[in-house]
Amino acid sequence: MPSITIPLDDILQQRLDEEYRRMSIEWLRSRPGTMPPDFSQWLAERLAAGMPQSSRNERELDEMRMVNAIEKLITELAPHRFRLVHLGKTAEELGDAIAELEQTLISELGLSRSRAKRIQDLLAYYTKSPKEVADQGHVAVTSRAHGALNEAFRELAARTETARARLGDDRALGRLEGAVAMLVSMGVMSREAAREKTESFRLAGSGG
Repeated sequence: MPSITIPLDDILQQRLDEEYRRMSIEWLRSRPGTMPPDFSQWLAERLAAGMPQSSRNERELDEMRMVNAIEKLITELAPHRFRLVHLGKTAEELGDAIAELEQTLISELGLSRSRAKRIQDLLAYYTKSPKEVADQGHVAVTSRAHGALNEAFRELAARTETARARLGDDRALGRLEGAVAMLVSMGVMSREAAREKTESFRLAGSGG
């Protein structure tokens, strides 16, 4: 059998000697009438037994890093204004799709079932339907855009008033009514407010 020479410093040598001594005492106590393996044999068996564990530990670390990266990606989408969207029409379809994805994570990435289940739970929590995303997007656009659209309308009304003499009353009023109709159709301005603004512009032009 080929031999392997391993250089050991004094501290490691002392630790191994002490571990071997404790093993020998326990061996003789639990197996009377038999002799423990010699130091070289014990050390070889100890190293051999440790290698699979080391491999498992490395695999555990790789799996944890992989899951942490996936989890980070999923949880950081929303703060950066991205969304996970499932295009199915029912909750059952979403559940089936997530279960299928879990199986893919297990088979393709080699994730354990417990860690794949963690990803499955995150997907179930963060995934939205197209309607939910559209509704959220509408609210976000509305809240930001209403002010900008109203400000743009005020600027248009002021410019139109300045150009009234050049445009003529009918064209000036038509321009304003077109802008008002657009804001009403977008839900930015109520019909009552539109009538008031149009009437106010008309009266200003007639001197009334």
